[in-house]
Amino acid sequence: MKKWLIIFGGIVLTGLGMVAALVYIVDPFFQYHKPLNNFPYIVDHQVNMNPGLAKNMDYDSILLGSSMTVSFNTDWFYDYMGLKTQKLSYNGAYPKDQSNIMEIVFGAKKDRIKQVFLGIDELNYSSTPEQTKFEIPEYLYDKNPFNDVKYLLNKDVILDYILRAAADPKDKSEWNMIYKPWWQDEHYQKALVLMYYEPGPIKEQEPEIMPYLERIEKNLELNILPYIEAHPETTFTCFYPPYSILYWNNVVRAKELKLVIEKYRTMTERLLKYDNVEVFFFQNREEIICDLNNYADYTHYHGRICEYMVQSFSTGRHRITKDNLEQELEILYRLASEYDYEGIFEDWYN
Repeated sequence: MKKWLIIFGGIVLTGLGMVAALVYIVDPFFQYHKPLNNFPYIVDHQVNMNPGLAKNMDYDSILLGSSMTVSFNTDWFYDYMGLKTQKLSYNGAYPKDQSNIMEIVFGAKKDRIKQVFLGIDELNYSSTPEQTKFEIPEYLYDKNPFNDVKYLLNKDVILDYILRAAADPKDKSEWNMIYKPWWQDEHYQKALVLMYYEPGPIKEQEPEIMPYLERIEKNLELNILPYIEAHPETTFTCFYPPYSILYWNNVVRAKELKLVIEKYRTMTERLLKYDNVEVFFFQNREEIICDLNNYADYTHYHGRICEYMVQSFSTGRHRITKDNLEQELEILYRLASEYDYEGIFEDWYN
């Protein structure tokens, strides 16, 4: 009996070793090495895959942000700016999510990062500083090799990211468009946006501003500014993505326009204190945000808008400075406060 137990135990250990070896060799979450040349990787899980991409891919710049950044084609950064950019987006990202991944990026690449492109969603920067969008799997983010067993012997990793990928290679991800949304060109049209849009609630009182600004200051202080200060050799290109005019309809209905403007002012003034920071403002571009054919819903825009932003990064178009900040905020305030929102729906129904 003892002999059979030993044989059985040996078979089990051998099987587990072979499974772990398979995961290590293919490494679908890129924890140990760069992707194999001929394996059809499926790159679709930001929380699990970003740390490995940050550790082991070849790049000299990174793209960070929420789902507002997933439609960027990273080839554009090379075409317009000569940068080899790695996309490290987190849908619904909070500042702590950005901090978690920048810790890995700068730990792996040190002083080799030329530029960080950081999309800023004002709503999420007034969160609590420790808040993340999703629970972080520490075994993929830390440097402890002993808890890697959770990755090496993970059933979902083997079935979904090795066997499924190998069996159906046509589903492999395009490296320049990882995490791309499911929307196709035909989904970006005014009729569909309005069909699914529900206006936000109307409120009677304006919110208190200071609590929001205090949380923004804390988030910047704990999650963003330490990396800016520690890496003066790196340019941090921060940008405010262009939500559609329907987003501003919600803001106005909630009597939050003054609050949002003050958030932008606070964040921008704080960021512009650093010589290695540049800020780009797209929220007040009427030709973009008022054309709902640029959108798949009330915030998410077509890839052509992403390319426009990359072009702007390369030329300095729509860059905010201390001198033009108030002017740009005034343009946004007037556009959002005076816009004929009822006319959007009247045109659609007629």
